[in-house]
Amino acid sequence: MNRDDCVKEKISSRTIGFIILGFSLLLAFTGSLLLPIFGLFFALPIVILGFFFIFAPESKVCRLILRRPA
Repeated sequence: MNRDDCVKEKISSRTIGFIILGFSLLLAFTGSLLLPIFGLFFALPIVILGFFFIFAPESKVCRLILRRPA
């Protein structure tokens, strides 16, 4: 693994997070129109998953390569 792989890993993780977040917001909007409580109930875990991907920590290998402290 090199420096470029670490940058690509972070970019792909954020891209997946934004895609999931967009899908979850669409699901929350449609769910709130059809069945308000159930729609938000199903969309909330997906919103959390999207934020997890966006703010995911770097792997230990990438921290070593980029020389960042833990």
